[in-house]
Amino acid sequence: MNKEYDVIVVGAGHAGVEAALASARLGNKTALMTLYLDTISMMSCNPSIGGPGKSNLVTEIDVLGGEMGKHIDEFNLQLKDLNTSKGPAARITRGQADKYKYRRKMREKLEKTENISLLQDCAEEILVEEIKKSENLSYEKKVIGLKTKLGIIYKAKAIVLATGTFLKGKIVIGDITYSAGRQGEMSAEKLSDNLRDLGIKIERYQTATPPRIDRKTIDFSKLEELKGEEHPRYFSVFTKKEKNNVVPTWLTYTSDETIEVVKEMMKYSPIVSGMVNTHGPRHCPSIDRKVLNFPDKLKHQIFLELESENSDEIYVNGLTTAMPAFVQEKILRTIKGLENAKIMRHGYAVEYDYAPASQLYPSLENKKISGLFFAGQINGTSGYEEAAAQGFMAGVNAGRKVQAKEPIIIDRSEAYIGVLIDDLIHKKTPEPYRVLPSRAEYRITLRYDNAFMRLIDKVKKIRIIDEEKIKFLENSINNVYTEINNLKNISVSMNEANKFLENLGLEERFAKGIKAAEILKIKDVSYDKLKEFLNLSDYDEFVKNQIETMIKYEIFIERENKQIEKFKKLENMYIPKNINYDEIKGISNIARAGLNEVRPLSIGEATRISGVTSNDVTLIIAYMNKK
Repeated sequence: MNKEYDVIVVGAGHAGVEAALASARLGNKTALMTLYLDTISMMSCNPSIGGPGKSNLVTEIDVLGGEMGKHIDEFNLQLKDLNTSKGPAARITRGQADKYKYRRKMREKLEKTENISLLQDCAEEILVEEIKKSENLSYEKKVIGLKTKLGIIYKAKAIVLATGTFLKGKIVIGDITYSAGRQGEMSAEKLSDNLRDLGIKIERYQTATPPRIDRKTIDFSKLEELKGEEHPRYFSVFTKKEKNNVVPTWLTYTSDETIEVVKEMMKYSPIVSGMVNTHGPRHCPSIDRKVLNFPDKLKHQIFLELESENSDEIYVNGLTTAMPAFVQEKILRTIKGLENAKIMRHGYAVEYDYAPASQLYPSLENKKISGLFFAGQINGTSGYEEAAAQGFMAGVNAGRKVQAKEPIIIDRSEAYIGVLIDDLIHKKTPEPYRVLPSRAEYRITLRYDNAFMRLIDKVKKIRIIDEEKIKFLENSINNVYTEINNLKNISVSMNEANKFLENLGLEERFAKGIKAAEILKIKDVSYDKLKEFLNLSDYDEFVKNQIETMIKYEIFIERENKQIEKFKKLENMYIPKNINYDEIKGISNIARAGLNEVRPLSIGEATRISGVTSNDVTLIIAYMNKK
């Protein structure tokens, strides 16, 4: 068996899969190592992909050459357009996956991808060698391979760690605890100790998941049915389907009795008993946490979601808990439609080791160990989409490292991927990090629907997607700008314009002749309606959407572009890698500590480090100019 690879990816969740595919598609001999081959791309918790900010990540991964977007488009139970009545920065798609098909088909994709080898084993030791430091090199060691639980040594030029919740994973259900990375799967007990020995800081987080129940025991007559869209806005611009699945989900609510039961049984909660004392994701609280934080709120939404068309297992979204089994059953009895529901898998919490991302460069490479990359929950994040985005970027940059190419860095003005990575490195959070629109300064620019336009330069630089698709994207972008220019130059008389608006039943009227673009700026006028009126060209839906959005929100987009220009100036002021912050007189001790820890690559990056003030930045620039 060949034991030499260009890149080894450890962990085959959403981060590991994207990392391995990206590395292999760049032509690198890649191994994907996992504890259990049958759980590749497993959705351990929620069976869905997408949400505010999360959907944006998926479209960005897709256009750059990742897999998640097109995969959920194909293997879903339903896709639903959300926030359609809101502005373009808020509109997204949410996909409910067929978890069995999603997992099985992703493994097939990996097995059929050239340059990928799948390995079932447990990585226990990263093998490194010392390297001679120079003024322009911050690394102390470099990766040469890894050693597994079976005693096998694999050589590698780069390693991506995408270990999820498996590093010293501990399951908690009530007062029951045992070692496992996921319920029913073993944990990796030695790797995080090895990372500590290599000088990497390790901390601990936790996450939790709700019970799963038997579909046959639910009274659906008491529930509200929610179906998806036959013609949704897909995650991938490359997806072509006649129509999509509309398998329903169901909505119910907690009751007064539910809250009383939780309060009565609160003494059994691992949060209260101290069985769980690590921080979990704040944006996905357990039912016991909800009752602790909002004791007067009685009605919480509960969504019942199928895990697969080929299974009766139902995910109880909104009822996350690690309370004892008998408590979980008692809670279910109080919820409309679930009075006789039988639990197939009980909810649980899992505590696990992670490595704070302040130890990484924006390429996701460790600052001390050359060739060692980190992606996903090991960086302190929560969510499939966040993991996939990091995995893709780590796989790209590990692959480019092997090929002696500069890393691909996406900044926070270019993509939610940039916001995610930048925040992870510079902003410490007390719980697993989740991407949210409120974290992005340039939300109108970083829309869910325009990733193909704003990332085209990165697409061409990475070059994972083929030339035909790149040409398709370039033609689509050209069509957007051509048609916008066309609409700004087409003159329409006052009478014609007002008659058009009258026929649409709209009250707006013009006092003089105008350009076609001004008509499209009216809220209820779509490109398709204007197309019929003026005999305009027809395009793909995603192209027409861009034409309409860019014209309607032109003023806001221009305002944000000016802010981005200022941001870019600071990002392009690079700081020498060998700068000695201890020599700079006048900067505060807290700033000095943060700068030495993060080692920012630019002045822009330095401004986002906690404790660094505008005065500190002025002193750094003056020092650089003097040098």
